[in-house]
Amino acid sequence: MKRFNKNGRWIMPIGERKKNKTIKDEEKIRYVIKEAYCPNGCNIIDKDHIINGLFGLRIKFRRPGAEGEFIISAIEGDFDKIILSGNLEEGVKDELYCPHCGVIFEKLVKCNCTADADMVIIGLTPELDFNNAITFCNVTGCHNGSFVSSGDVIRHIRLDSQV
Repeated sequence: MKRFNKNGRWIMPIGERKKNKTIKDEEKIRYVIKEAYCPNGCNIIDKDHIINGLFGLRIKFRRPGAEGEFIISAIEGDFDKIILSGNLEEGVKDELYCPHCGVIFEKLVKCNCTADADMVIIGLTPELDFNNAITFCNVTGCHNGSFVSSGDVIRHIRLDSQV
């Protein structure tokens, strides 16, 4: 079997490439958020609360008749929370805010879990960069969310069937 083309590039047969890469391998990858920022550049990593062995992200929420704060896990795909104040309701949309300056987190796209749900975006750098961020739904109990990172976003959209 020929391994190199006339330009010296390696030829990898399609069957061999598919055999070596499976979705199960991709699903094992989980990212950990070390830094997270609101649109104004406030650091929302909460060093006072630990979820599953890591510092979480502190977020303020508000909806008609209710408000409060919670900490969400910094592990991709882990939606464990610590409620600091208020009451989150399963299936209910909340507006999400920075706990320090009060700015609302920007929306990236609509979520498909309910008609009014949004995927909010939290920057991984002080300057909000839509190519270097995390996104998750603002409806309690929805598990849509992913990292938005150059090259990785395509993999997550494909795995989660999100646009």
